[in-house]
Amino acid sequence: MPRDLGYINARVRGMKSKLLGPAFTQAALEDTDFRAFLSTLSQSPYMRELEEAQARHEGLAAVDGAVARNFYGTARSLLSFSDGKPRELIGLLLLRYDLANVKAIARGKHAGKDADEIRGSLFPAGELKPALLEEAAASADIAAAAQVLAFSRNELGRAFLAASRRYQNDKDLYALELALDKAYYRALLSRAEKVGAPADLKRHFQREIDATNLLTALKLRGRGADRDLFVPGGQEVPATLFDAIMLDGSEGALQALANTGFAAVAEAGDLSAAEAAVRAVLDRSARRLAADPLDIGVVVDFLRRKEAEAAKVRLLARGKYYGVPRAALEKELQGA
Repeated sequence: MPRDLGYINARVRGMKSKLLGPAFTQAALEDTDFRAFLSTLSQSPYMRELEEAQARHEGLAAVDGAVARNFYGTARSLLSFSDGKPRELIGLLLLRYDLANVKAIARGKHAGKDADEIRGSLFPAGELKPALLEEAAASADIAAAAQVLAFSRNELGRAFLAASRRYQNDKDLYALELALDKAYYRALLSRAEKVGAPADLKRHFQREIDATNLLTALKLRGRGADRDLFVPGGQEVPATLFDAIMLDGSEGALQALANTGFAAVAEAGDLSAAEAAVRAVLDRSARRLAADPLDIGVVVDFLRRKEAEAAKVRLLARGKYYGVPRAALEKELQGA
């Protein structure tokens, strides 16, 4: 019998109850050093993954390996107790981690980071398998990494290969990332249409596209319009407004956001405040999706919380490893 979202969401709520809470964060902050932090983490739901990772790695690489393995296991669990349309919807949600991982590999190679550093930023949960991502992370450069990921049937693997060829000529990482964004949203909207995703979920995806375009325009405003940088598919930030913000270095063009969900961005004093306002819009959108106990939004909300948990564990590990003072580490956690 197909499992409906009522059954799936009940399982997800059970998984949500096992997320690391304030007690873990407090204990980790009180740990005297990295060794003590490992002891705290070994007493959490990460115990098995940490033991496995420590058999292959030491130090931060062991924590990063445990976090990546735990995240991958969580994603596989979601798929394991789902089938039919709900399973396809969950697959849609996991696609964003393929985008994040391909970008992490590209950024790492662009910055000259070694394979261990790049592996530490991966969230293997989508269609690109951990072994393939690790092989790409260990590749000599962006072009070689793209060749590895092109072996997958994933749309982003193909898009990465095409973008890497342009990158070889211009070394423009920003252009490469925007090419990946376009491929991701094109695949996301196409698959959402094919699977018959709920209107609210598709609207959430459109807000993400609007957020991407808005942030691109704000980062490059005053430099002149460049329609090649625009990602199609949003609803509240049309191409004309995107162009206007990029052309106008004053606050004038932003006033057009007044009647949109991004109105607070127009009042933000600087780029940092604007980015916070955009994140707040997406957070509210995700919370609204999660309000219906029989909707896929429960999974959206859980994945966002799980992703935040993974980022927090990695941040705490680095804080203890490098001896960051507690006050500074607490401040970093607030901004994470």
